[in-house]
Amino acid sequence: MRQDMHVHSTFSDGRDTIADNVAEAERLGLLELTCVDHVRVDTDWVADYAAAVRRVNATTPVVLHCAVEAKLLDTAGNLDLPPKLVGVDAIYAADHQVPLADGPHTPREVKALMVAGTLSAAEVLEAIVTSTAHALRRYSPVVIAHMFSILPKLGLSEGDVPQRLLEELAAATAQTGGRIEVSERWRCPTVRTLRPFLRRGVPVLFSTDSHRSDTIGRYSYCVQVLAALIEAESPVAG
Repeated sequence: MRQDMHVHSTFSDGRDTIADNVAEAERLGLLELTCVDHVRVDTDWVADYAAAVRRVNATTPVVLHCAVEAKLLDTAGNLDLPPKLVGVDAIYAADHQVPLADGPHTPREVKALMVAGTLSAAEVLEAIVTSTAHALRRYSPVVIAHMFSILPKLGLSEGDVPQRLLEELAAATAQTGGRIEVSERWRCPTVRTLRPFLRRGVPVLFSTDSHRSDTIGRYSYCVQVLAALIEAESPVAG
């Protein structure tokens, strides 16, 4: 576990600067780090952010990447992104809210619709997967960030996601050259979710989603997921 592919800084809601985060990565012996900060359509500091990553990158042996994180807006796959992303290596697409056909909805709103019978759990899951698949086709390159992290807020779990939807999303990710992360902070996705992606050769990133330098590179859930995936691939003795 010598990488941390999702770390926030003071450019958005992180506590520490890019330089502070990289210094901690060096101290831990990490080889690779992705700087990721939240953006919205009206964000105007992306150029300054990318320049700051480049400056620090010139001073460290850690391989640095520059990425932004944006929420899924609707089932058409639109993301809450500013128009210019010069210097950005990747876009992290995240389910911060539930992306329905008419736009993003908070978990509270969606739970109320589900309780009222206006919206079913199956429709919610279909919307999240459809939105993510369309975002992969609309933008490039995309990393699926903390996939299904919103489900517990809706009273749902990854076990509720039909295998068909997982297979469809994995196929879209592979076709578009996308990647998927395992998130320490959000403890998702599960091994079951990841298997269709791995079968199709989709790269898996390990991330803490740290918002402070003293949590960078500290893994527990990610280690468990990696161990389970390795065990599943090992030949059965005897």
